[in-house]
Amino acid sequence: MVFQVLTPDEKLAALKWPHMEAVNRITLAPADWLIVCAGFEDRTEGVLERAIGSQTPFRVLLILYDPDVPENKEDEIREICRRAGIQPVEVVYKRHDQAGFGRTLLENLEPCDGRIVVDVSAMSRLLIVQALVALGSRPEGFKDCFVAYAEAEVYPPNQAEAEAELARSETDPTLFILFLSSGVFEVSVVPELSARGMPGAQSRLISFPTLDAHHLIALRAELQPSRFSFIEGVPPSPENRWRQDFIAKMNRLGEIKDAEICKTSTLLYEETLNCLLDLYRKYAVRERLLLSPTGSKMQTVAVGVFRTFVSDIQIVYPTPGGFRSPENYPRGIDRLYLLPLGAFRLDES
Repeated sequence: MVFQVLTPDEKLAALKWPHMEAVNRITLAPADWLIVCAGFEDRTEGVLERAIGSQTPFRVLLILYDPDVPENKEDEIREICRRAGIQPVEVVYKRHDQAGFGRTLLENLEPCDGRIVVDVSAMSRLLIVQALVALGSRPEGFKDCFVAYAEAEVYPPNQAEAEAELARSETDPTLFILFLSSGVFEVSVVPELSARGMPGAQSRLISFPTLDAHHLIALRAELQPSRFSFIEGVPPSPENRWRQDFIAKMNRLGEIKDAEICKTSTLLYEETLNCLLDLYRKYAVRERLLLSPTGSKMQTVAVGVFRTFVSDIQIVYPTPGGFRSPENYPRGIDRLYLLPLGAFRLDES
C-alpha cells in the first residue's frame, strides 16, 4: 500500500470547500455562542438582531475595542441582549496590543458544547485572522464553527467624491487622502501569527490594496520587501467596480517594479483562498512570504483559513492610528451570509 503524505497547502487544496449561503436569519440554540464586535458601522447589530429574532436565548461574546470610539455600539448591543434575556460575556480587544487574543477568545468561550458563530461584519481584519486561527487550531478544529457576514447597503465614497479627492491630491503634493483611517500606529506582528524566515531569503509582500494608501506605504517602509504580489478586490456589485481601478491608481501600483497583480472577489472567499494557494506554491520555497490581511472582510476570512493550515507564512498588519468619521464607512444592513467552516479539517489526509 502506498501512502501519500500531503503538505499543509495540499491538504487544504484537497478539501471540499464549503459555500457561503445567503440567509434571512440565524437560528441559535441555548448552548450556542455568537461572537460580535462593538464597532460603529450599522451592520454591527445586523447579525445579532436577526439571531435574536429566533426567540431562543443563546450565549453572546461581546468584543469591545480599546481605544474606544465614541460612536461604537456597545450600549446598543447590550440593550439588544438585555431585551432578549441574554447577559453577554465581555472581553476587550486592545488594537495597539493584540498579541495572544486568540487564546483569550477561547478561554472566554468555555464551556462550549454548542456551535460557534463568528460575526466578522464589524471585526478588525487582524482580529478575524486571530479568531479563525485560534478556533481552527483547537483539537476539534472548526467543527461546529461558522462565519456570519452582513453586507452593507452603501459603501462610501461614491465615484465622484473619490475622483475629486484624487484630483486634489494630484494638484497638491502635500495633501494626503484619508478616506477611512488616519495614519498607521505600527505594523503589527503578533507572536501567534509569526513564522520563521529562511536565512538570507528575499521577502515577498502579499497584500490587498485599499482606499487607505498609507497602509501600503507603511508596509513598504517598515518591512522593506524585495518583491510584491497584490490581490485587488473585485466588488460583486457592478456599480462599485470602479473602485478596483481607483484603488490601484491611488496606491500607484503601476509604478512598483515587477509587481504581480491578482484579482479576486471581495465577497467570494474561495477566489482569494485559491489565489493564496497559487502564490504559496509559486514562491514559498525560495522566498519569505509576508501576508497582510488588508482586504475585504471575506477576503480576510480566506486569509484566516489559509493561515490555519499554512503556518510558515508571516502575518503583518498596518494597525490604524485612528479612524475618521463613521459617515465615511459602509452604511446600512443588506444581505446576511453564513459560511460553515467544519469542512476545513486539519487532520484530513
